[in-house]
Amino acid sequence: MNSPRNRAITIALMTATIGAVLSGNPRICRASDFVVYSVYQSLWMGDPKDVPQKDYYVNMGSADGIRDGSVLEVMRKISTYDLLSEKLYKDMQFPIARLKVIHVEGNAAIARLEKLLPPEATPALTTHAVLVGDSVKLAR
Repeated sequence: MNSPRNRAITIALMTATIGAVLSGNPRICRASDFVVYSVYQSLWMGDPKDVPQKDYYVNMGSADGIRDGSVLEVMRKISTYDLLSEKLYKDMQFPIARLKVIHVEGNAAIARLEKLLPPEATPALTTHAVLVGDSVKLAR
């Protein structure tokens, strides 16, 4: 498994990755690497007509093909547990919401909630909100 050929392939891949990063080429990431990394909400000043905005910061930007107005699908991953064998069974991933991008930079973007899926469309044991750590991908 640790043959000279495998080591050469590993070195070539690492060199290509480092070269792409240093040359400023778009990041080499899998879609599963894109997540909500922060959530900020404006301060409510007591005006009932003024609904505080929530901004969702994602580690996906223009280098990854998104722009102002792009729609992102938010996915939640949960681990399932098999009660019969008393072991973790598998990770399941399902859509939870859609976000609309309002600002984009090279490797990050800010988005706002466009649509939260109704509770009857999501598993019962999940929080009904977009959370830090939720995966994001460009919606089709």
